[in-house]
Amino acid sequence: MSAAAAAPMRAASETITASTRSGVVIRSYINAQVDALNSAIAATERHAPGSAGSVRIAIHRLRTAIRGYEHLFTQTPHGGPQLDQLLAALKHTEDLERLRVHFADRFDQLGLTVPEYPKWYAALEEEMRESYRMIERVHSQAWVAVLLGQVRMFAEHAHFTRDGDKPASSLMGVLSQAKAHLLDTYGKLSYATDLATARDQARVAAREARFLAEAAEPALGRAAEDVLVPVSALEHLLTQYRQALVARNWLLRLPGSDRADRLTASLADLEREHLHQLGEEIDAAATAMVDRWR
Repeated sequence: MSAAAAAPMRAASETITASTRSGVVIRSYINAQVDALNSAIAATERHAPGSAGSVRIAIHRLRTAIRGYEHLFTQTPHGGPQLDQLLAALKHTEDLERLRVHFADRFDQLGLTVPEYPKWYAALEEEMRESYRMIERVHSQAWVAVLLGQVRMFAEHAHFTRDGDKPASSLMGVLSQAKAHLLDTYGKLSYATDLATARDQARVAAREARFLAEAAEPALGRAAEDVLVPVSALEHLLTQYRQALVARNWLLRLPGSDRADRLTASLADLEREHLHQLGEEIDAAATAMVDRWR
């Protein structure tokens, strides 16, 4: 993945270099993500495909940048438990939407026509539609507008600490910490009792490292790309792993009559094989990342 593709919402109103104040670099990134979040929320109101995921990712970009670079600013906004609840609802909707696409692709692989789709697929679609309606009710609440206003005010009028006044080259320290955290998190997989949970923790660590590098990339250039490229590849595979796991768990939780259906059983077997394949690809990507950073 190129750095340009990884950070499509980057602000381009001013030239940013390694000598630009670090606070200016991150404030510019945060401002762009507020714009992206507003657009994504409007899209969810139309129930546009993929919009729940776009809202969730924009929120994670904002929260990661604000938390990871908090030391650059005298004061930062905080979302609180309500934001966590919104993120959980968004993730549920995104999972349902991805499941629909995922299973439709599987049906194509098996050569099925729409009339041959299992009956639980229609129920999945209706659950997804209802989850979009739930999200619309949540983000129309007053606290969402208040929080967005606070973040916008922060992005436009943030006051910098001494660290925020330092040149952007100093941001490399945050990226080094993010790399170390990811390597430590991934290293724990070798003795994890719950491999699926451990891999998901590695996914979150890779996502955070990606967003932190994404924010600093306009100033740090190749140094940020050296983080951005391998962690993006690893995160992509870990996200695919999570998707396959969600799909298999969905199938295994179906009522007994549906679960016993030959097609459903075949799909569950496909997901198990896919999980094994992805596990090998994840280990290879992690090895390549470590070798790159040595």
